[in-house]
Amino acid sequence: MHIVGGLYRELCDVPFWDSTLGSGGRASLAAKALVSGVELFTYASSSDHSALRMLESEGIITHASARSSSIVFAYFHPLSSPHIEPPRASINLENSISVTGDAVLRFGFLEGDARITAHRAVYDPQTWHNPSLFEANGSTAKELALVMNELEARRITGIKELDLAAQHLIQEQGAQVVVIKQGARGASVYDDVGNISHVPAYRSSTVFKIGTGDIFSAVFAVHWARGRLSPQQAADLASRSVSVYCDTRAFEFDESILMRRQPVSSGIGSRVRLEGGVDSLGQRYTMEEARFALRELGVDVACPQIDSTSAGWVTDATLVINDGLSAESLTRIADDRARSVPIITLHERTAAVGVLPAARETTNDFTTAIYLAAWAAGDAVAAR
Repeated sequence: MHIVGGLYRELCDVPFWDSTLGSGGRASLAAKALVSGVELFTYASSSDHSALRMLESEGIITHASARSSSIVFAYFHPLSSPHIEPPRASINLENSISVTGDAVLRFGFLEGDARITAHRAVYDPQTWHNPSLFEANGSTAKELALVMNELEARRITGIKELDLAAQHLIQEQGAQVVVIKQGARGASVYDDVGNISHVPAYRSSTVFKIGTGDIFSAVFAVHWARGRLSPQQAADLASRSVSVYCDTRAFEFDESILMRRQPVSSGIGSRVRLEGGVDSLGQRYTMEEARFALRELGVDVACPQIDSTSAGWVTDATLVINDGLSAESLTRIADDRARSVPIITLHERTAAVGVLPAARETTNDFTTAIYLAAWAAGDAVAAR
């Protein structure tokens, strides 16, 4: 299995994370957990050599072309937009990499490009910033699967409706398979004979989002490009593997564990009410970040402390930021409990009022709280 992708340093403040993996490094480790003979083709600077040695110690064969400096992605939290250093416009473009193989997973790069020749290829552009078409640089494959998220699919085709965007990619790019990832709503799988199937997202007890797209593409590629499973089967195993990785950050995809994963309801049309303090800058920032993150997952959000038009709003779930709750918030939360509305509590500060007894689930992790609230709302909608 050939993996072609970036080797980038990743930093995160909350929770703490400092690792040099990127799409190529992480996908190589994920693939190596499933099959032997994994080779990574990437770019690396002199400061990245320790990361290459780590990958080689795991049995991965590395082929690294030189680049002028390391590249860093820095996150405040896993759902925040990363700061990239050097800035995109300042990154020197290196000579293209050429890779030939039977089964190849190709990611997009910041610092260069990869022209591949494969029997079966999986292409994940990894960016919505002017994503390149697979064949634009001369890459060829007898059979091609495209894996991308909603934003990438819309940007690369200029088509808003996802079914039409997928059909366009199949017709215009000659792809046999298109997989469009849709976050908490799972992924849609399209093939060139007109079949459309849906793969759910799977639940995890915690959610660590950095690199989950790399895991999905790597596991899908191993099972579709090398294992010759159907695209729906490969995508389902990829989604289950993402759930395991979110829990553990480990590259361990035991089949018995994967099969025990529970699917998440799609939650289309779900609504979450957000409760928390807004008296300090930190409190207001957390509330705004939570509202934005939930909306990015396709959830409708009301926040009485910020949006006065939410009076009388009926919610499917309530997310409580347990810091500086007002008497009005506590009254609304008590009403939710009386109506059996699921309540998710983010409890980060030990100095805050004790964990609310009404909470269905409580976590000290921001990203996990966002997903637990979205999942709870989705379950409520599906149960109606």
